[in-house]
Amino acid sequence: MARQSSDTLAAAIVGHAKVLYHLNQPYDAMLELEDFLRKEPNSVPALQLFATLHAIVREDNRRAVEIMERCSQLAPKDPGVWQYLGNLYLVMSREEEGVRCLERAVQFAPQDAQVLASLAYAYSKVGKAAEGQARFEQARSLLGHTAQPALIWLTYGKALLEERRWEESRSAYNEALRLDPESSEAHYGRAVANENLKDFAAAAADALASISEYPIPRKDAYLLLIRVSRVQNDQAKAEKYARELARVVAQEMKNKDDSRVLRELLFKAEPLFMQGQYVPAAAAYEELVRRAPQFYEAYFALGMCYAHTSQLAKAEEAFKKYLTLQPLSADGHASLGLVFLETNRMTDARSELERALQIDPGMLEVRASLARIQASASDFSKAVHLLLQAPNPEAEWDEDYYLLVVSCLGAAKRMAEAEKFCAKGTARFPNSERLAKLRASLR
Repeated sequence: MARQSSDTLAAAIVGHAKVLYHLNQPYDAMLELEDFLRKEPNSVPALQLFATLHAIVREDNRRAVEIMERCSQLAPKDPGVWQYLGNLYLVMSREEEGVRCLERAVQFAPQDAQVLASLAYAYSKVGKAAEGQARFEQARSLLGHTAQPALIWLTYGKALLEERRWEESRSAYNEALRLDPESSEAHYGRAVANENLKDFAAAAADALASISEYPIPRKDAYLLLIRVSRVQNDQAKAEKYARELARVVAQEMKNKDDSRVLRELLFKAEPLFMQGQYVPAAAAYEELVRRAPQFYEAYFALGMCYAHTSQLAKAEEAFKKYLTLQPLSADGHASLGLVFLETNRMTDARSELERALQIDPGMLEVRASLARIQASASDFSKAVHLLLQAPNPEAEWDEDYYLLVVSCLGAAKRMAEAEKFCAKGTARFPNSERLAKLRASLR
């Protein structure tokens, strides 16, 4: 049951991280995964996405490989893990290692068309053309059993393209586009084939289609358009596409520079925060949110820095900004509620703390804070009810929680229960002087 719950949570975290990435919040996605992996370091789905983000966001294929090698140890019979690792090796031009991993993938999924196509492509990279062709034929025979048949033709077309078999490659890309008419990769691959077959009009049309269908501007497609325009002696078009390419390159350089600065700020802020150096950490987080206003995790960390340095007005502002981006965060509502509590705004504090408990009933610190608010208004019965309603097992109660439960029970004149919980607390914390004094006062 616990394993099932962990798998469900992993699926939810991975799903949310993917959403964040597609919303152009890659660093939030990475932080969310890092936090989850601290608690569940062996979650293969989370590790796989973490590897992907390292490869794409941080452009760190070496680290991505390290993560996937760990996945292969955790899930040695998972064909998806071996396929992913093999493809990473191919990207890094470590073809022999790629072949080894993809052969393992096929060993565990001999009827998976995508895995077979990946191995076929790897064979073509190491000069094993006959073996590659045989695997591609095997993959094509299984097209009816795969969810994405276009990928098989796409992979086949790419292999043929690299072997300079232009006509066959174009035919493979035709099949890929028949199955997925909006495939940017297939349009670009066919554009290259058409260019080499001297069908320049078709090459230009495919290159333009590949640009329109890709979420990120394609430099390769613009370069192809420039080449085709020059062959056709269309200087105006060549200059137009050159200007577009220059704009794309400039934006890419700016994005990389921004990404580098954000990475540096994040790597600077996180250790400072963990070491309790809240003033310099706050300065780094302030710069982070200035440069990336949608980076919600930075607002939360900034609020914590302000709270730790008694800048409560700033903490309130940071937590409110965080909650506009993450309205269902129990931690966000709890932290804002505690700030209100510090500034003696009891009504606001109660509202935020109650909202936090609605989202996550297992937050014992929040439950205790709410109980203290009720006890301060002499509503001891409600305080006791709230404390004893906690879904957490008693093993999670700390010494302070026992003290609060016993104190509220005593104030509510429920002495037998107070003595019972005091005895339990003393058994759990036999060296607690406070519990010993409280137990003596109950007698």
